[in-house]
Amino acid sequence: MIDVAVVGTGIPGLTAALGFAQQGFRVALIGPRPVPHRPTPAAPFDARIYAVAPASIALFEQIGIWGSVDQQRVCAVERMRVFGDDGHELAFDAYGATVERLATIVEEAELLRVLDAACGFQPAVKRIASAFVSIRNETDAINVDLEDGSSVAARLLVGADGSNSSVRAAAGINASIKSYQQTAVVGNFASQRPHLNTAWQWFSSEGVVALLPLPGNHVSLVWSAPVAVARELMELAPADFAARVTQRCGAALGELTSIGAPHTFPLRRIAVTRLVAARLALIGDAAHVVHPLAGQGLNLGLQDVALLLRVVGARESFRAPGDAVLLRRYERGRAEAIALMRFTTDSLAQLFALDDPLARRLRNVGLATVNRLSPLKNALIRRALG
Repeated sequence: MIDVAVVGTGIPGLTAALGFAQQGFRVALIGPRPVPHRPTPAAPFDARIYAVAPASIALFEQIGIWGSVDQQRVCAVERMRVFGDDGHELAFDAYGATVERLATIVEEAELLRVLDAACGFQPAVKRIASAFVSIRNETDAINVDLEDGSSVAARLLVGADGSNSSVRAAAGINASIKSYQQTAVVGNFASQRPHLNTAWQWFSSEGVVALLPLPGNHVSLVWSAPVAVARELMELAPADFAARVTQRCGAALGELTSIGAPHTFPLRRIAVTRLVAARLALIGDAAHVVHPLAGQGLNLGLQDVALLLRVVGARESFRAPGDAVLLRRYERGRAEAIALMRFTTDSLAQLFALDDPLARRLRNVGLATVNRLSPLKNALIRRALG
């Protein structure tokens, strides 16, 4: 029998597996090894990037992988400028909030690379490539059945297998799924003018458009667009796509030039009825999916990992890692943060999806009001920092 089985080899799953192994647990990491994007001259950056909060970096430092991240491939966010429909601006500044940076932009591929390598060097992590099939609870363990016919007995099962979690389904945990009728279009660009470590965001009738800074004069686009707009964008030639993004962003960084192909994914909200079941805990997208307009999805999942590691690591000596009391502590500890982020992103997504004069006035007045209230802005920054 092993101590902890982790299903899922994305960033939360790899982080959890490494963290538990470093606490002295025997860990089974279940799922195929990740295949990160490899930089090419035509596509030097991964299309999937994250704004990683300081609290998430603290977790990476705790498990010893942040120093292995190529610092030439990350970019600090020192300022953020948010624009409403009529040009009202909400500006955040790290210096004004007396913090070093608001976030750090990191490619998914770079995080997967260092986490996967660290798990490979950790002798307490046993890698199992076979896919998860089902679970069976026994008297003192949870048995994880795999596609190749084998099974793994564990004291704790961690479901980190994404938004369509098979672990969640096998545990009988219900999930409420709400489509935003939007598609995220992501892609990278070279910019004519330097971004000055600034993240930009525009709210418009065509959705929420964000440009996030990458190393050098490069930026990453996340356009949360209505389905029809997203379809239209994906049909454009690279030069026309770049011109459309340049126009939508008011040429804030001058002319943009596409580097690499754009990608899309549907936007939806997923809320689960429970984060835990018998000897089982959900983390990351298996536990919650929120609208990306706040850029906090990965950070929310990493804080799941951080709390689960703390709760299990601080357990009483007579409790097994999957003890029901520990799992309830984890679930209670994450309830407020998840509910607040879900409410905030869902409310903002609905407010900015409304296309009527009253809604436009409300959101633009709101931006202008918050921009004038420095204590409120700094409170928002502290919340985002984790």
